[in-house]
Amino acid sequence: MTDRVLAKFVGVSITAMLFGLQPVQAKTQVAADVENISAQSQPPRSEQLEKEVANSPPDSERLQRLASVYAAEGDLASAKRTIDRALALFPDDNDVKMANANILLWQGRLKQSRLQADDVARHYPDYPGLAEFRTALERVQDDRAARLIGAAVNVGVADVSFPLRNDQTWTTQVGSASFRLSDSGSLTTTIDMEQREQSDVRLVAEYAHRLDNGFVSIGVAATPNADFREKWSVRAAGKYNVSRSLSIVADGKLADYSTNMVVAVGAGLEYRPAPDFFLTARTINLFGGGENYRFGGVLRGDYRPEGKVGFFVLAAEYPDAEADGTRQLRSFAGGMVVPLGQGWTLRLTGEDDRRENSYHRRAVNVGIAWRFGGS
Repeated sequence: MTDRVLAKFVGVSITAMLFGLQPVQAKTQVAADVENISAQSQPPRSEQLEKEVANSPPDSERLQRLASVYAAEGDLASAKRTIDRALALFPDDNDVKMANANILLWQGRLKQSRLQADDVARHYPDYPGLAEFRTALERVQDDRAARLIGAAVNVGVADVSFPLRNDQTWTTQVGSASFRLSDSGSLTTTIDMEQREQSDVRLVAEYAHRLDNGFVSIGVAATPNADFREKWSVRAAGKYNVSRSLSIVADGKLADYSTNMVVAVGAGLEYRPAPDFFLTARTINLFGGGENYRFGGVLRGDYRPEGKVGFFVLAAEYPDAEADGTRQLRSFAGGMVVPLGQGWTLRLTGEDDRRENSYHRRAVNVGIAWRFGGS
């Protein structure tokens, strides 16, 4: 089913993406000279400054401006790499140290951010902006006291046809809640119910940890008295940002069905040709399930503008494991994400799945999600 391939394809749970593992957007704190960046009328300002930095002698102010522009564009990983370079070249520069403290704050690394600001205070107690920084840090720490950081509900209905028996209607209901455990870690719990001729309820817990250049996650799932889903599974996933426009994604899963054990591993690339566009291609390799090996793949395109309506399309063919064995499944899906304000989003998707010698499924899903602190 498309819900499963979406999870495999992304390499991390939906809630890990929605709730707290995306880089924090740097907003009003950046320098005024980056506020009017226009990707339509000219190249991004970061590209201009990259050329200046590459063709000029080392200069702390120029490196700080480049880091600020990266932050304004939402690329905190590049901002951190740039300010780390400045720190290596100018280790006693308090301006560079405070720029590093701010970037660490925007990344949600509160302990490191506080330690860097304390170092500045020891050498320059009256540093301009230090008091404002500490106020911002306290505000973020107060926000972190709210441990629940997001929740989502999704319902779906599917018309399912079979070669030799009557059509059926399947339904799904999924609810999840996400909790912040630390500056860089969160736990998502999910209840996933599906009704066919029988009903299965899957319970999922997944921990995700944000890194400077990506994230890793590990999850466990169990289906009491499973009829068609796995009895239990263990899953790990990760993403590594090679550059501002290219990332490596990977995941693996071990699952125990009533008739067999399955191991699935996948890897792929995510390419970002423009700030709001994402193209991803990945493989799915399955071992077990009554056969030695099966191969599949997924292609997906996303348009994800900040605070605006987004869209995605997906095409996949991959080995799908259920209690009746492993079959190739061909899937097409598309959908939209609509921001509703105050941290709320509405998600609408349509799916068409054809499982080899099994069923043809056409489904519509509606979901609503809330994230603490806004979009």
